[in-house]
Amino acid sequence: MSMDPNNRFFNFMSKVGDFITLNLLFLFTSIPIFTIGASACALYSCIKLRIADEESTVFQDYKKAFKSNFIPATSISIVYILAFVCLYFFSSYIASHIQNFLLLILYLIYFMIVSFSILYVFPLQATFINEPLTIIKNAFFTSLKHLPMTLALFLCTYLPLVITWLFPQIFYFTFAYWIFIGCSICTCCSVLITKIAFQSYISSSSQ
Repeated sequence: MSMDPNNRFFNFMSKVGDFITLNLLFLFTSIPIFTIGASACALYSCIKLRIADEESTVFQDYKKAFKSNFIPATSISIVYILAFVCLYFFSSYIASHIQNFLLLILYLIYFMIVSFSILYVFPLQATFINEPLTIIKNAFFTSLKHLPMTLALFLCTYLPLVITWLFPQIFYFTFAYWIFIGCSICTCCSVLITKIAFQSYISSSSQ
């Protein structure tokens, strides 16, 4: 491969263009909210290919990954949609019962299970073949086994969302960020971090 700086520049710009295209595809295919899991798997798979500089065609690869993950990822999506609905009502309830220490502990445990496991569940689904409930269980155990990586992934994923929520005065900037490239950047971080976490699983499965 040529190390011409111009080639590196155009390769970088090509990736940026692909990330923007993938971001738009992800948002469009996530419009029926229950399909967000299949969309997340497709986005993860395509960005993993682009980071590795593997030959890929964005639309075809996205369509292929979306279709192959649709049924299991949709099942997982429904579980997490219900889990986040419960988390919302639990959060509303705990806000007025913050003095209840036992209830607060239960809330924090539930929050950790949901918010940690979702960081790994769709990358696992996109990488390995397994039953949806097994994928969910493995996602939580993986998040605990690789806690430093989980915390890094937690920050990369949730910090931009918190900034978006807390600073409505920069709404036009954050809106453009999420529309054009925000989801792809979060997924790029996910690919780089989960690649390390999944290495032992890939090695053991190939033996």
